[in-house]
Formats: sequence, C-alpha cells, structure tokens
Amino acid sequence: MKRTIIENEKGKIGDLDYRNAITKVRGGWTKAKIIKEIKRAKNSTIESMFYKEIAKFDTPEEFAESLKYHGSARPISILKPSIVLKNFEDFSGGSGEQYYGVSLSSDRNIASNFTGAASSGNVAPVLIKRNAVIKEMPELKDAIELEDIIEDLWAEGIDAVVLGDQKNDNHGEKETVVLNTRCISVGKPTYFQVYNKKEMPSWTKEELTELWLNSSDIYKKMALESWDRQNEKFTEKHGRSMNVEHRWDSKQRDLYNFHKHNVELYKQNLELSNTVEDLIKSKNEKPEKKSKKTNKPR
Repeated sequence: MKRTIIENEKGKIGDLDYRNAITKVRGGWTKAKIIKEIKRAKNSTIESMFYKEIAKFDTPEEFAESLKYHGSARPISILKPSIVLKNFEDFSGGSGEQYYGVSLSSDRNIASNFTGAASSGNVAPVLIKRNAVIKEMPELKDAIELEDIIEDLWAEGIDAVVLGDQKNDNHGEKETVVLNTRCISVGKPTYFQVYNKKEMPSWTKEELTELWLNSSDIYKKMALESWDRQNEKFTEKHGRSMNVEHRWDSKQRDLYNFHKHNVELYKQNLELSNTVEDLIKSKNEKPEKKSKKTNKPR
C-alpha cells in the first residue's frame, strides 16, 4: 500500500501522512532510537476515529483488506510493541518473547487465542490506515525474526510486515506485525472468558460492507455528540459556548462528502455489475425445448 493524499473535486482534503510525526534521526536508525520512538508513538483508541479512518477507504474491499484483529489478556487500549512493555506476557501474541512490533491476525478467532494462560481476554478490530506502507515477507515465520532487520525496516519506512505465505498457507496465524503504531486505529474490543470460549468468527463480507457504507454517518454522529458534551462542560465552566464553527469543520465535511461520493460510485458499479451478470445469465440459459405435437390416428 502506498502513502496517499485523499483528493476530491475541490482538491486535497487531508494529508494522511502520519509519518510526519516521526522523529528525524541523524546517522540512521538504531535499536535504541527505535525503542525511544516506539515509546513516543500513540495510536487512536477513540471509537469515532476508527470510523473516520474507515471512511477514508475508496471501497469496502480495500477496507476489509486492511482490517485485522488483536487479542490480549489485558484490556485493549493504546497498543505498543512488547519490547517496551514491562508486563509483556499479558500483551504478547503467545510466544512469550519481546519483539519490535504488535501482532495482529486477519482471523478474529486466532487473535482471540492470544491470551496466554489468562482466564479471560479481549479481542479488538484494528484498522491499518489507508496509506500504511506494508511489506510482505513470506520467508519469515515469527515476529521475533524481525529483530535482526528492524533497523533496515525502519530505514525503509515500513509500517507493518506480513509474515509467512498467507496466500497459500491456511494453517498459520495469518499474522501481520505493526512496527509503527501510528499507522493503526483500534476499534471497540470484545471481552470474553477463556474457559468454554465459543468460536469468534471474523466479520463477514456483508458486515464489513455495511460498516464501510455507514462509516461516515457513524463518525459524524459520534463527533457531533462528543463536541456537544465538551461544549456543555466548557459552558458550565466559562459561562459561554465554544466556537460553533468547530462543531463540524470544513475538513470533517470534506471527508464526509468524499466518502459519500465513493458510496455512490460503489452502488452504481454494483448495480452495473448485477445488470451485466443478469444479461450473461439470461444469454447462457438454454430455452426449453417445445414438445412436438403428434397427430393421433382417428
């Protein structure tokens, strides 16, 4: 995936290159510098931001490809690579070792098993942002193997690494390791008891499509409600209201319109595709043979 800038008819509606926040280092990246940067980095855990990031994708298919899951024995909030965590056993992907990334899986049930020996756990959807730089490394099988090349990966500007040959291997953890946690947005987690845990299937194609279709509306609703709550507290404290122009600003409106435009295009293309399929189907259907009439002898 390439870094991109969302555009519409009016031009740029938001530079998505969050990598601008990364420290400009001299002399190249070292493990010490990477650890320092990891500690500084934060990722969004605000639910409205999760929907905001979904709305930036052009199609539900692109969104679905970027959605992963993270499991943990602890409550899931801001995600950090285990290399900077003290109680890393509770946050790791089950290997019990510290490494320079956050493990995600494209399979929700597999992610829910990343709880170690805990009696309960949480699993959350994690969205890798639209402009993240992702590198596929089928030759690697475990996140711990990244340590030997971590400095090179940071020098290349890699945000996340896909481990293993996931296209041909149906038995692995379907793991993606996030190196730069600024490139992810964490959704609402689900709590569960490990004992007698039921299967936790990934969201279906239909569910993901519905989520993408409604993402800008959900984001707008949450953003307005959040502003209203803040304004109420501000008014109580200062005796005046906040600037109402910031309740739903121009950048938010542009993103909303951008997504609505993509939704309209998606529906038009879907309708066209269905029409073509119907035409092909009707063309391939063979007409029923009419039975020949026979003249009965009198």
